[in-house]
Amino acid sequence: MSDASSAGDRTEQATPRRVQKAREEGSVVRAHSVAGAAVLVAGAAVTWIAGGKLIDLLESSLRLGLALDPAVMREPSRLWAAAAQVAWPGVMVIAPILLLLAAVGFVSDLLVGGWVVSAKPVTPDFTRIDPLKGFGRLFSKAALAEIVKALVKFVVVGAIAAWLVKHWLVDFLHVAAETWPAAPRHVAALSGEVFLILAASLAAVTLFEVPYQLWQHRDQLKMSRQEVKDELRDQEGSPHTKRRIRGLRVKLARARMMSEVPKADVVVVNPEHFAAALSYREDRMRAPRLVAKGTGLIALRIRALAAEHGVPVIEAPPLARSINRFVDLGDEVPAGLYGAVAEVLAYVYRLKAARDSGLRAPPLPDDGRFAPPTELDA
Repeated sequence: MSDASSAGDRTEQATPRRVQKAREEGSVVRAHSVAGAAVLVAGAAVTWIAGGKLIDLLESSLRLGLALDPAVMREPSRLWAAAAQVAWPGVMVIAPILLLLAAVGFVSDLLVGGWVVSAKPVTPDFTRIDPLKGFGRLFSKAALAEIVKALVKFVVVGAIAAWLVKHWLVDFLHVAAETWPAAPRHVAALSGEVFLILAASLAAVTLFEVPYQLWQHRDQLKMSRQEVKDELRDQEGSPHTKRRIRGLRVKLARARMMSEVPKADVVVVNPEHFAAALSYREDRMRAPRLVAKGTGLIALRIRALAAEHGVPVIEAPPLARSINRFVDLGDEVPAGLYGAVAEVLAYVYRLKAARDSGLRAPPLPDDGRFAPPTELDA
């Protein structure tokens, strides 16, 4: 499949896993022109605020240089110390400014895309030096977008620069009539203000580039429907694996359920097809809770476990069907079944009391008191 057709097939937004994988490979949104504009604005602000101080430092260094003893210039051993003495005042101011600009550029670049540590972008990739692909990139949509952005910046900044020249041309011409030290300070003030306005205009235009970079990054990460399906299959496993996992879960749930049968208060059966084990602790439960249920062979197993551990087994077919249908495992019985279940538990308590006293078991009621309401009769 060609690159063009592959790109046309990518109609789905990137999944979180695709975005995370791209981020691990160093592919994040970056708007480097934002960092460049931020550095220009910071530099212009420093020039505008501290322009006079920079002029004073230049004057100080110039005076120190002119005041050097000519004999020092002829002795290499003393020349280095003299040069350091001349340059040191400027270095003490220029170095913090450079560190500030570096910090501004670094932080502003991280604002779009965040911090990522990856060796993938610097790993050698010889496909990038393919002449044919490089020639194709010259006429790609990305190249066209870069040309359009550059033209917009040129037009906006150029128009503002032309207005500034027209507005401040007289002020700059008047500087020629001024003397030292007023002239350089005036030039520094005018230049700093012009520089700041131009940098701010470039930064304002550049900010509009961020939404485009975000859109372009999302567009590059788009996936085809087949890629989305493959990723879901990788995450969830093959159908055979999923069936095995589902089977294991059912088996574990059934084992946990069977372990609760010996602790149940009663098992309601129908008499072979349905079985429901109920447990009730007055101090911990608002209503009886279903701890095990099943049909067919599972119902027979529940009934056998109940008989093995002395749990009463009560035949109440309609109630057994209703519990199996309307009550989920682990839930309390609904209010509509309270009456029938209460009658069953009351009978169980009478049955246990008779057994403990050595009396004959009370007969199973046949007046329908164990039957659920009509609307809950399964």
